[in-house]
Amino acid sequence: MTFFHASQTKNIKILKPNISNHNIPLSYFSDKRENVLVYLSNAIEKFCKEKHFKFEGFWHKWGPYGFDKDGRLCLEEYYPNALKETYSGVKGYIYSCDSISTYKELNIQIPNAYISD
Repeated sequence: MTFFHASQTKNIKILKPNISNHNIPLSYFSDKRENVLVYLSNAIEKFCKEKHFKFEGFWHKWGPYGFDKDGRLCLEEYYPNALKETYSGVKGYIYSCDSISTYKELNIQIPNAYISD
């Protein structure tokens, strides 16, 4: 199986876990390449940085997406132009690997997602 990870960071050779929304160092993967694209931009962080809002804490990930009952990724237009504002001008990279050490202590309930510590 191939696992995918998206990042705005170029040339990652070793992926090191960062503090996650779960307040522990984790790296997130999916076995569906298209599912990682939504993680390239954090809507709230992008908006705040563009408006020069000063914040030195941890940015929790948030984006305009969800999953349907079959686990299919669904992009949501929460307000007019939400997708354009979230992803416009965002550049990133998709990395792949053939195996990961999965972290089983946490059930993240995201379809086709895997976490590693």
